[in-house]
Amino acid sequence: MASSNTHILVDDGFNEYESAIKCQKSTTSKVWDEMTKLECENKNELKAQCNHCKTIFSAKSSSGTSHLRRHLNSYLKKFNKDITQYTIGIQPSPKGVPSIKNYKFDADECRKAISTFLVCGKHSFRIVEELGFRYMMRIVSPNFKNISRYTAARDVLMYYAKERDHVKEELAKAPGLICLTSDNWNLEHTNDEYICVTAHWVDKDWKLQKRIIRFRALFPPYDVKAGLELTDDVVGKIRNGIRYIKKSGIRRKRFYDVADKSFHLNVTKKLRQDACVRWNSTYLMLESSLYYKDVLDYWGQRDKDYQMFALSDEEWRKVTIICKFLKVFYDVTCVFSGSNYPTANLYFRRVWKVYKFLLDTVKGPYSFLTPMVKQMQENFNKYWAEYSLILSCAAILDPRYKLNYVQYCFNTIYDVHALDFVETILSNLRLLFDEYVKKSKSTSSSLAGSSNVSDKNPIDSGLDEHNDNSADFGGCFDESDDYKRYLNESSTRSEKSQLDIYLEEPELELNSQIDVLDYWSKSSVRYNELSLLARDLLAIPISTVASESAFSMEIGCKKDDDDDEDDEDDDVSSVAF
Repeated sequence: MASSNTHILVDDGFNEYESAIKCQKSTTSKVWDEMTKLECENKNELKAQCNHCKTIFSAKSSSGTSHLRRHLNSYLKKFNKDITQYTIGIQPSPKGVPSIKNYKFDADECRKAISTFLVCGKHSFRIVEELGFRYMMRIVSPNFKNISRYTAARDVLMYYAKERDHVKEELAKAPGLICLTSDNWNLEHTNDEYICVTAHWVDKDWKLQKRIIRFRALFPPYDVKAGLELTDDVVGKIRNGIRYIKKSGIRRKRFYDVADKSFHLNVTKKLRQDACVRWNSTYLMLESSLYYKDVLDYWGQRDKDYQMFALSDEEWRKVTIICKFLKVFYDVTCVFSGSNYPTANLYFRRVWKVYKFLLDTVKGPYSFLTPMVKQMQENFNKYWAEYSLILSCAAILDPRYKLNYVQYCFNTIYDVHALDFVETILSNLRLLFDEYVKKSKSTSSSLAGSSNVSDKNPIDSGLDEHNDNSADFGGCFDESDDYKRYLNESSTRSEKSQLDIYLEEPELELNSQIDVLDYWSKSSVRYNELSLLARDLLAIPISTVASESAFSMEIGCKKDDDDDEDDEDDDVSSVAF
């Protein structure tokens, strides 16, 4: 038996691996990845050749490899870039393989991105001094130097000033008129009021543009009341009942658990609270309450604090009717908000439908709606009186509507008096068009006067002035030029205007989908002055929809369905200059 001190040899292959490693140790330097050993006649002498420049060096073991490493470092710095300056591109190449992009840390771009992060996320400037933020930036970019909250604030103001100057340049280049809208907004849980001034115009490529040029707080609050407060007390009970349920996180969770397990409802659809001056948000609130009607009734039987908000069957019937009534307004709002840049021609058809709907509802069978509808009519009549002329002119410049559709709509509202309104609209549109024709001729004349030079020889002109033989007392009068001028003036007086020709052409199909700005862009050669009028008129925003994006963050933000609706658009006014 072998003693405990006797070593037992086990052939596991590891001994052979160790032997091979020892044999290779002498040539494990990384320089041999870029060098090739050369055999010489004298076996005691060893040479090495650079794989890149083919230079041959001595490679004696006594010389080491330092001189080879120095050569490689020098050569690679000349002809290669440091791999740390490259990064894998986010977008794949056409062949589907990620591309290599040259990357260099840009401190200014990084600071600009931080400013955008602070503004869009409504973060405190102090966040840039937090350890977590600085740790994140150190991991993302080791070259980033930490900044203080004071530097962050200065950066935001600096980038704001640059953006402001850029907007000024854009406004200066606007080819036509610029329209301004003012939009009020209320933050419900703080009662803070704000006003936003937005500029709207059509650019040289016939694209509708908008830029915020002023945003500030309003003091004192600007209040607007809607007619919904006159709908008995059912809307108020719904509003307060939903607020009661959503006020407690535990109560809200229990409510949705009951809806899911006992009534098998899809609880991803949430109860909605409204902004009480926005009819469309009230519609969404009532629509969500009708969806959860059975759950709300169940809740009213078991929660004594909620019983004061519980509705009877008759009250639920009223809610259903009010909801159907408000859906008309909601649908109109959806049409306007469906486009980020709604042109003025979109409004006439929808606003007319709302106006006619109010007239018909007053005569309807639901007497409890009458106080609310009359209040809404009063507010709407003010709007219609102020904007119907602009709305109608913009509609006429829509090739689907033109004059016939506008006349039809006025007939349904004013009956025998409709023709008077239509004639007034057409008369104002003609006057406006004539101004554009005069402006166009004035511009053309000034350009022609500044660029045209007389073809007559100045020497001949001077001779004519002093040549008695040039005097003419009528005996040799040539009337041909004067006659041509007379014919041109006569044809101009009898010639149809661009507006007349446009109106006489048949309309496009009423419900066809067209880009009206694209239509006028393509028609600008044929209807030169009329297209300029259309460009300025269609840029006038008649609704707050075009500017309400000022009150929301559009960069990767999504509002939770369960969040309260706390923004309220109150008023809008517009003026062209």
